[in-house]
Amino acid sequence: MLEAELYVTVGSEEKVKYLMDNCHIPRNRIFNSRDKSFVDGVMRETEGRGIDFILNSLSGELLHATWSCVAEFGTLLEIGKRDLIGDGKLDMKPFLANRNYCCVDTDGLWKR
Repeated sequence: MLEAELYVTVGSEEKVKYLMDNCHIPRNRIFNSRDKSFVDGVMRETEGRGIDFILNSLSGELLHATWSCVAEFGTLLEIGKRDLIGDGKLDMKPFLANRNYCCVDTDGLWKR
């Protein structure tokens, strides 16, 4: 409906096949969520621009890798809680390019 171009990360080849077969996402837009290799893939596929809107649940080192994929004026929406609970830190430099980092506690939404 929004004509968005989807880029996704998954943890298995079974999930790759599912997304290709059922959601018609091209293989070159599906990346591995188990390591930082998705950063190079995203930057290659977006010609170095990054992604305008990222829905993220990765934590730790992979959260930081995801944060590096946000395009100028883009937004990362965090739905994971591990780094929030663990008092994680976030690199501030990307904010200079008008990037946004937002968090939503989905558990809290369901309770409300």
